[in-house]
Amino acid sequence: MLRCIWIVVCCALLACGEAPETADGRVASKVAADESSQETPPYIEAGDLDALRERGVLRLIAPRFDGADALPREGISVQAYQRLAETFAEELGLNAQWIFVDDFDDLIPALQQGRGDLVVTNLAVTDTRSQQVAFSRAINQVDEIVVAPTAAGIETLDDLAGVSVSVPQGTSYVSSLQKLLQNNPEQFELSLLPSSSSDADVLDALESGEVAASVLDSDIARQLLSQYPGLSAGPIVKRHRSIAWAVRSDSVQLLQGLNQFLVSHHLSQSARVVEKRDWSAIKRSGRLRVLTLNNPASYFMWRGDLMGFDYDLIRQFAHQQDLELAVVMKPSIEALFDALRQGEGDVIAASISASDKRRSQGLKFSKAYLKVDEILVARTGALQVSSLEQLEGKRLGVNPETVFYDRMQQWQQSINLDVLEYPGLATEQLLDKLRDGEFDATLADSHLLAIETAHDSDLAEVLTLEKGGDIAWVVRPEQKQLLDRLNGFISKEYRGLFYNVTYNKYFKNKRNIRKHSERRVEPGQALSPFDNIVKPLAKDYGMDWRLVISQMYQESRFDPAAESFAGALGLMQVLPRTGKEMGYTRLSQPEQGIKAGLAYMNWLKDRFPGEMEFQERIYFTLAAYNAGAGHVRDARRLAKQLGLDPNRWFEHTEKAMLLLSQRKYHKNARFGYVRGSEPVRYVREIRDRYLSYIAVAGVDR
Repeated sequence: MLRCIWIVVCCALLACGEAPETADGRVASKVAADESSQETPPYIEAGDLDALRERGVLRLIAPRFDGADALPREGISVQAYQRLAETFAEELGLNAQWIFVDDFDDLIPALQQGRGDLVVTNLAVTDTRSQQVAFSRAINQVDEIVVAPTAAGIETLDDLAGVSVSVPQGTSYVSSLQKLLQNNPEQFELSLLPSSSSDADVLDALESGEVAASVLDSDIARQLLSQYPGLSAGPIVKRHRSIAWAVRSDSVQLLQGLNQFLVSHHLSQSARVVEKRDWSAIKRSGRLRVLTLNNPASYFMWRGDLMGFDYDLIRQFAHQQDLELAVVMKPSIEALFDALRQGEGDVIAASISASDKRRSQGLKFSKAYLKVDEILVARTGALQVSSLEQLEGKRLGVNPETVFYDRMQQWQQSINLDVLEYPGLATEQLLDKLRDGEFDATLADSHLLAIETAHDSDLAEVLTLEKGGDIAWVVRPEQKQLLDRLNGFISKEYRGLFYNVTYNKYFKNKRNIRKHSERRVEPGQALSPFDNIVKPLAKDYGMDWRLVISQMYQESRFDPAAESFAGALGLMQVLPRTGKEMGYTRLSQPEQGIKAGLAYMNWLKDRFPGEMEFQERIYFTLAAYNAGAGHVRDARRLAKQLGLDPNRWFEHTEKAMLLLSQRKYHKNARFGYVRGSEPVRYVREIRDRYLSYIAVAGVDR
């Protein structure tokens, strides 16, 4: 009994893998809004994103029983699945309101009639449904497989001869079986069950002998068949059925925003691993995760390149230790500390001042890799002081997360100061407010002030308060081995050739500083000269335009006249023969070159069958764009032989790809030798740059 209850709940969550389709759009049951999340009364709205923004609400439609403990198709909890939809609403600037339906077959009618805006569940993409709604990018792909009693011995489709195959009316299984019967009407008998039949109902009927055979989605079968020892999965009826979310057919803007969100979310989440690691675990993974801030001293994007004094130093350390560098950017100093404590990163490299107070909070500092002075800064000519006492009655701006805050509080004990707090603001943002006259002065580290004054004479050093303060990297107290290696690197490199060249590049060479400042990517700024061309074209293919920009930089450095040694042309470096096959011949013309690249990417993404996760399909597609789909298939086969996961790129198939440059491995590969380091680097650099675009440039609406 308990088993049956669990199965019924799980199957309700999975909604039988399909929503029964009603040809006439008949409403089979009442739609109800969840009272706990009902911020506005139910209403009818069938407009696109602009209309939704006027109301300020995104209504998310789901089966009522999607809230129990079960697994949707990607193995995450239903609660996490729903939070994903709520995060999408938040990124659109809308409030999320859940509209729950009592029956799964009411999802599409509720959407069409304007009682909700987005169907958030595992909905199979079928020809019939595609005529009724618009689907997002596939969040998963599944196979439809025959399920029957083990004793029946159904191992191939030919074994179905004379067997009655029973499936719920209106599901995608019906159309799949009908297509099989078109080729061979005598192959088997198709029997329709009530559209309300759940997977549990079907499996129970199979177990009891009421039904001879049926069809299930492969992921559902994996989860449920263990509860039915007398049943087995059989041959595949339909390969690679896409699973997606749905919007109304004319909700073009909403669909474009959803597709971009799904790409950015899945790629961002796939790069995020929470684990407290010391040196041995870091070395085993081959990656050093660096926590940092977006500012002109630590880490920033410039013309597609990742730059920054802290970034360059820690990257050199990683290179010497034969580690890949993964950057995790946070919005504030306190967020950095929290992320380090939680295990989101291994080390903080963000121009952090070492202090006894921070040490008392459980933080461990490396040796100083930079000595800085603390400078009192004011607008040029606005403040003339030679001692702290002359600050009487002045307004000082400060971020309370910095060491400057404690210093100002000490001053307040003897001087009448008006200290204005700006939590989370970086030094350059505080200096902007100083320029605008919001306060009279602030404190800044000398290296950051050097960057700001290199291209701006509006600010002036008023007073040097402390010389030689320590800037250091930060780790957890238990990371003794990592700390030893960081300290060894600093002892070796500090004031050496690499260090001095890097220091001068960011803090001494005013021409470089001004150049970096002019093209530094910040929220609201263009990522490339071709953003306005890429944005609408990327939406047509359900891609995040920022990922396309990252790939474009990797291919051509934004040079539309670029030509490779192999003859690839244009911004996306498409071979003329490939471009012609995609329908484009003027590849050096920016729009043509971008269209050709996107069309080729879209063609490649379907070259990888099976239940590959959303983000993995993107990584494999990028690898195929660089190395060719044949070499990637070779790498997948080799990965499987080596006991790696052929459906995962990072840490799995990429390792096999590297081996294909060795004769021992490529002599047995169908497509032979490939310089595997190139696609491995290609995918990683595009992914990392893309994540930096998201982090640096902010949410794109």
